[in-house]
Amino acid sequence: MMQPSELAEVPFPPAPWRMSGECWGGLVKADRDVPCPAPWKPLLSSRMAMVVLMRYRAGTLQYDELMVGPLVRHGLHVGLWIPHIWVTSEASLWGGRRMWRLPKELATFTWEEGRVRVADASGPIATFGMNQRPGFWPPLPVPMPGVGGAPGGWTTFVGWMSARLAPGGLRVEEWSERFPFRLQGPASWSVRAHPMSITVPGPTVETAF
Repeated sequence: MMQPSELAEVPFPPAPWRMSGECWGGLVKADRDVPCPAPWKPLLSSRMAMVVLMRYRAGTLQYDELMVGPLVRHGLHVGLWIPHIWVTSEASLWGGRRMWRLPKELATFTWEEGRVRVADASGPIATFGMNQRPGFWPPLPVPMPGVGGAPGGWTTFVGWMSARLAPGGLRVEEWSERFPFRLQGPASWSVRAHPMSITVPGPTVETAF
């Protein structure tokens, strides 16, 4: 599989993106501090990472996605800092890089009953187990704040999800040594959103805080 630097750029839809499918999210303890870029600071423990798995089955684009990063804060801004993100769609890759300044890479997602394996051209990235029970609460609105970019050009955005929620049962079964930290075992907290729909608006670019 080619890396983004070797791929020809493809067209991508303008924001907002409106999609539906299912999602798992959870907080997992790390064996060391999860890097957090200045001026952002950890919102929770510096040794907690957020893992988000998305399966977009309908809408603007259809693809799978894995995001890993710390929850961060700066002043009144809070969100998920997204230094690690993989997708199965070239249009999503280029849209993420060009609009939200997210470092998206291509990967394959192999789904089995209660498990998914994620890998790229360099090899395995991670394997996760999860619950697959449908949500049982009435649909709830859930904000999904994110942070992308770098010093001199941060992006902030808030996706809005409507979903039925259930316990996620998210657990890390395999983890690549390419990460600067290690995640292992069950999440301290996790949730499954199914069915879910989400709208992701264009970003606000913050040149200074």
